[in-house]
Amino acid sequence: MILRTEIVEQSIDFDQRATFVKQVVMTPGQPIGMVRKRRRDLAEAEGIKGRLAGDPPPVTRGAVLLIHGFAQNRYTWHLPSRSFSCYLAERGWDVYNVDLRGAGRSQRFDAKRPEVLDEYILEDIPACAREVQRLSGHSKVALVGHSMGGLVSYCSAATALKGSVQALATLGSPYRFGAGRAFLKALAWVLETTRLTGAFDRNLDLPTRLVGRHLHRRRALWNLPFLPTPIRGWRSGNVNDQVLDEYLARAFDRTNLQIAFDILAGGDRVALRSRDGSMDYGRAFEALRVPLLVIAGDRDDLAPPESVRPAYDMSRSPEKHYRVFPVGHMDLVVGDDATTTIWPTVGDFLDRSAA
Repeated sequence: MILRTEIVEQSIDFDQRATFVKQVVMTPGQPIGMVRKRRRDLAEAEGIKGRLAGDPPPVTRGAVLLIHGFAQNRYTWHLPSRSFSCYLAERGWDVYNVDLRGAGRSQRFDAKRPEVLDEYILEDIPACAREVQRLSGHSKVALVGHSMGGLVSYCSAATALKGSVQALATLGSPYRFGAGRAFLKALAWVLETTRLTGAFDRNLDLPTRLVGRHLHRRRALWNLPFLPTPIRGWRSGNVNDQVLDEYLARAFDRTNLQIAFDILAGGDRVALRSRDGSMDYGRAFEALRVPLLVIAGDRDDLAPPESVRPAYDMSRSPEKHYRVFPVGHMDLVVGDDATTTIWPTVGDFLDRSAA
């Protein structure tokens, strides 16, 4: 359902600007919010308000769904000064930037918070994909996920969306959480052990918005190169100060402890299983045969290459690619070098999948 339509001029990267048709979209049932963006000339050629049965084929390259990471929101992909969603739209894609359950617009539509990772995988992303297919006219959807968003993409693409995914690209998504960093491996073990005691059965909210506010207000301190990077989440000097300011002020959102447990469970072993144990997401993903692009940052201390690459190694897709760039975790999307290296890598991959 389209709630609002407007024509906007927005930055792709600072002074590089373009004009887009922007629409606020809400899924039926459990209301999940998305921001749809198309290049103005393509939107006008298709008919701005959406498509009806029997309409001519869409003129956009394809439909892509952007999925943010843990305790984040749609601003991962779109900031006033630097916007990956605008970049893809300018390349001719019909772009949908989602706020997962409990975050951003989805929280305003319905105050229900997420309880377990399965809700993202089996409910939110499938609902978004169905709405994307209906509005765009494309029969398949490309998924692009950052961090946890990549894990959700792996799982949804191989189960609830099997047969409906055109291509799959992930940035900094730890298929084996903790691999390559002893600190993260130990943290995962401690949290999993704690969960088994039942001490956190209440599924407490995590104050991640406060973390974002703290980092934002003390950005100059946390940007010092000698401070611990797993806490900071970016590499000093890799992100323009204005872009970093915007990210820290906007992109952090609410989440809860159970989502963290579901991501961390099992340490460096593959733990992509449904909560009730009935579905092995990992095996389903590994058998998936859609084009796959896996990207890691060799300066990423939250999802180092050792934890990211196993998705590429284990995948049996006949078309798969693995790339490593000298960036940190947030830098994969909003870093200064990302606009000339990672963005085109993802864009070219998506374009090939649509050819």
